[in-house]
Amino acid sequence: MSCMWDVLLDAFLDTLKLSWILLIFYILIELVEQKIAVKMNSKLKSKYSVAVGSAFGIVPQCGFSVLASDLYSRRQITLGALLAVFIATSDEALPILLSNINEQGVWLKLLALILSKVVLALIVGYAVDIIAKLAVNRSKKQEHSNDDPSNENHAHDDHDHAYEHIHEEVLEERALHDHIQDEQSDEEVDIHKGCCGHHIDDGKESNVKKYLVHPLLHTLKILAYILIINIIMGIIVYLVGEDRLADFMSKSGVLQPILATLVGLIPNCASSVIITQLFLDGTITFGSCLGGLIVNAGLGIAFLFKSNKRIKENFAIVGGLFVFAVIVAIIFHYIIPQF
Repeated sequence: MSCMWDVLLDAFLDTLKLSWILLIFYILIELVEQKIAVKMNSKLKSKYSVAVGSAFGIVPQCGFSVLASDLYSRRQITLGALLAVFIATSDEALPILLSNINEQGVWLKLLALILSKVVLALIVGYAVDIIAKLAVNRSKKQEHSNDDPSNENHAHDDHDHAYEHIHEEVLEERALHDHIQDEQSDEEVDIHKGCCGHHIDDGKESNVKKYLVHPLLHTLKILAYILIINIIMGIIVYLVGEDRLADFMSKSGVLQPILATLVGLIPNCASSVIITQLFLDGTITFGSCLGGLIVNAGLGIAFLFKSNKRIKENFAIVGGLFVFAVIVAIIFHYIIPQF
């Protein structure tokens, strides 16, 4: 019985060590949110949307993925930009890794995760936009060819010129509907929310509430998740044994990255906490962690289904993202079995 109490005490102390670091980090995040949440709206609608999405997605705030989903549902950003934000988003992974930065090798894990997410977001984002551009180009060229076969060469030149500005055309596809945004209710366009549900750009809130109360509440929520995970892992290690657990995970093969990616699909910050903690404990590989965090876009995916009425399209986006994440997870799982 005393050993079980030791497990609980160790879990509590390990969690307590992270408290002040997480609180400081979330206060800084709140300051960042207040400054760039509105700016991101316009930046995402620029021709550099994929690069902007990849950069802003790294900031551990699910509000940015929600914003991207809202803009995509109104066709103000491309699919590539949306996926770039989703892939780059890590939710609570970075704060947890930073809070453990003093442990051996954690800084390397943090750097590898950030670089991998940004590079993959850029590659997928630009690749998807290029493919979409070529598909639209081919479709329109076929239409022109069918209408007037004698002008095929002329049509080809026209399309080459038109698609130099394809990004601008996509962003302006539904310009006639922009006026609706101002008339929508707060519930329909409520995209500037912090992780605890408060409005990022609510001018009525005091600075104390914005920069202390909300970060404190967020810190307590994440610490609760971490404590639960530490207790569960401590009990498993106590009952099963660390060597047996490590042996089981090492022999789980392709099942581990697939399961980690499935956990990442859960639209809650608890899923990123679970994945990151298991990675820090050495229970799962870097590939499994990466796969789970690629699909872990915070509330972005959930909001996509709420705002975008094209249900089949939503399932195609999430399905494609999941398949990509699994492939990446399996590849890195075997390339980097131990970190």
